[in-house]
Amino acid sequence: MNSADLWVLVPTRGRPANVDRLVRACAMTCTADTRLHFAFDEDDDRLQAGIDATAGHRYTVGPRNGLAGWTNDLAARHVRRGDAAALASIGDDMLPVTHGWDSALLAALPPGGGMSWPDVQRGPEHGRDPSVPEAIVISAPIVAALGWMALPGCHHWYIDNAWRDLGRAADCITYCPGVVVRHLHPNVPGGDKPDRTYHDAAERFDTDANAYRRWRLLRLREDAAVVRGVRAAALTAV
Repeated sequence: MNSADLWVLVPTRGRPANVDRLVRACAMTCTADTRLHFAFDEDDDRLQAGIDATAGHRYTVGPRNGLAGWTNDLAARHVRRGDAAALASIGDDMLPVTHGWDSALLAALPPGGGMSWPDVQRGPEHGRDPSVPEAIVISAPIVAALGWMALPGCHHWYIDNAWRDLGRAADCITYCPGVVVRHLHPNVPGGDKPDRTYHDAAERFDTDANAYRRWRLLRLREDAAVVRGVRAAALTAV
């Protein structure tokens, strides 16, 4: 099977220029066998321009979905194929900067599997908690065992908070401050301009917050145990 070191999963809507920017940045900075998989809503009014911008990278088109839903859809496809050692969630408004960022994040995955994340350069001065991994690399066996990559029940928000909480609870998450993947959010100087995609996502903030809180209360401990089991099995097999 033609397997990659890392599949980067990128749901996108209405942003062909961002697709092109990410493709070009990865071409210049990736040093591992890293491949991109974009997801497009079939009702995206800039669909063909987005597809053209993928420049031969894999893409999937389907009914309208959110960041979390599309991430889980793409992740499930790769888990079924068994074609990746790890999966990454990188937003279409992010820009890899560090040469070899992909190799560095893969190398930072804990023994037995886990998670690693870069510096997205969007900290407290921009209203963000620096402990929240807005971009992430996760070992594929963990995604397979959980049955999800982005927290089910969420549409867009709080999936990064869930990665942090799960990684901490299972003691398998690593921050790489020297690895930069910039998040060019509109609230960052020099970031992207607000658009309809940002506006639509904002409408889901409260419902996503409630889904995240329910998961922390009812499921976090169980999911952390699943992750610890995957890691224990991997370490035993070595």
